[in-house]
Amino acid sequence: MKVKDIEFTSTQHVIDEIRDMNVKGGSPFGRAAAWAYKLALEKENFNSLNEIIERFDKISDELISLKPTMATIYNTKELVYELLNTFNDNTDIATVKSKAIKLCENIITHSFDSVSKLGQIGSNIIQDGDVVMMHSYSSTLMSIFSSAAEQGKKFQVICTESRPLRESRLAVKILQSYNIPVTYITDASIWEFMPKADYIIMGADTIAWDGSVANKMGTALISQLALSCKTPVYIASEIYKLDERTKYGHPVVLEKRTKDELIIGEDDFDSFDGLEIINQFFDLTPARNITALITEYGVIAPSNISSCWENLKDELFNI
Repeated sequence: MKVKDIEFTSTQHVIDEIRDMNVKGGSPFGRAAAWAYKLALEKENFNSLNEIIERFDKISDELISLKPTMATIYNTKELVYELLNTFNDNTDIATVKSKAIKLCENIITHSFDSVSKLGQIGSNIIQDGDVVMMHSYSSTLMSIFSSAAEQGKKFQVICTESRPLRESRLAVKILQSYNIPVTYITDASIWEFMPKADYIIMGADTIAWDGSVANKMGTALISQLALSCKTPVYIASEIYKLDERTKYGHPVVLEKRTKDELIIGEDDFDSFDGLEIINQFFDLTPARNITALITEYGVIAPSNISSCWENLKDELFNI
């Protein structure tokens, strides 16, 4: 299964779709960032390298402010700027644009290929009769489940609703299209259903250098409960979600979203005096709670995840 990106028509279109939460998942966010830079180069006029950098600064600020937890957005920005820094004011502008567009295309293509590869690798974990628990929507999880289904494996999925936006509804729709039996549960009933699962597979939005993982709120809680149930926890993620900033001590930024996603108008409470409403959208799962990471390079221990980074960069810069 190959999840298609939105057919972006301009850089502003990319930003609008991200703001409206129509882009879902760490991998699609990284590709969307690449689309934003690529479309700017293709559709806007630039007369110098400095003009490109100034425009990209504005694009980067908007993208990162909208989704600060997404390492894939930051990585796309860093790789594009690393390339731009190899040029100078005397470099032909057509060459700059051509090379940068090619890098963006490599990022997009490599992401799709990575999700497909890890889907094949992850499907090897699933065996006939297995019951798998998942949380939130992830294109990498869908790749694993669809690959296993296409191999004729018979298994079931316990799928949390993933409040407040209930992104898992999209996952249920895709699972149903493959005739995979699904049990859809509330987030609050995870403990009740976890003993029924053989293992848990969840996605990631960011991987820290130490192997800890930022993902949709509830992932860390599920991983901690899994220790009590002695249930293995796998995180499915392409290596592009590794946040190199954490290598130098920078913490993963865990996004909070608007309170309006938690309350229904002004009638939920008689008064808001003294009431703080926090919509924490992401949490951080420690590496010690993760059995292994399912990646395009194989099933890797969290402590070894950083060893793949330079190989990935070499592949992307093959332009």
